Amino acid sequence: MSTQPTNQSSIEQLHRDVAAFAEEMRSPPPTALRAALLPFSMGAAMALATFVVAAIIARLI
Repeated sequence: MSTQPTNQSSIEQLHRDVAAFAEEMRSPPPTALRAALLPFSMGAAMALATFVVAAIIARLI
């Protein structure tokens, strides 16, 4: 009894997904410095954007 084509293609796709996931997991994790600075840099970008929007609104009023 042969496997249906749809099942065979989904199994092949699953194998490709697992192989891609395994390759992704082999990549090194981010450095501690990068992981520590990311939240601060995101906060600084948000503060700068808020300041720019507030300055534009204040200028328009």
